[in-house]
Amino acid sequence: MKKLLMSLFLLGVVGIASASDDISQSHKNAALELLSTMKMGEQFSGALETSIDAQLKMNPSMARYRQTFLDFYDQYVRWEDVKERFAMLYAKNFTQSEIEDINDFYSTQTGQKVALLTTTLMEEGMRLGEQLVLENQSELVRMIQEADKQ
Repeated sequence: MKKLLMSLFLLGVVGIASASDDISQSHKNAALELLSTMKMGEQFSGALETSIDAQLKMNPSMARYRQTFLDFYDQYVRWEDVKERFAMLYAKNFTQSEIEDINDFYSTQTGQKVALLTTTLMEEGMRLGEQLVLENQSELVRMIQEADKQ
């Protein structure tokens, strides 16, 4: 349970970036515009729900608390509450010019398709990874047992 709660807590702080004195208001505004263009707010809750479900899948005994976790995130980790922090995260990692270039891409039809499909692609990628692990689970068990012998 502690691992699950820690993982969910870490999800809540994803995107937290401390304010930096060298980031101008126009730089931050460019980042906020990018997040809007990327439809990040629309994807945010879906990504949280997917992450919660992945954690619960790994710890089925906690599945009965799914709605509790969703209610908690809905109350304390809303997009409106974290978007400024996400903007600072982008502003810390990209120059204003780079953010504007990225925004130009996401303003295109292809960019909008990428924005809308990113969460789905990540979910499907996670399932592919899980499938590969399941297909090779016996080898993983063997490797773990071998590591225990050392």
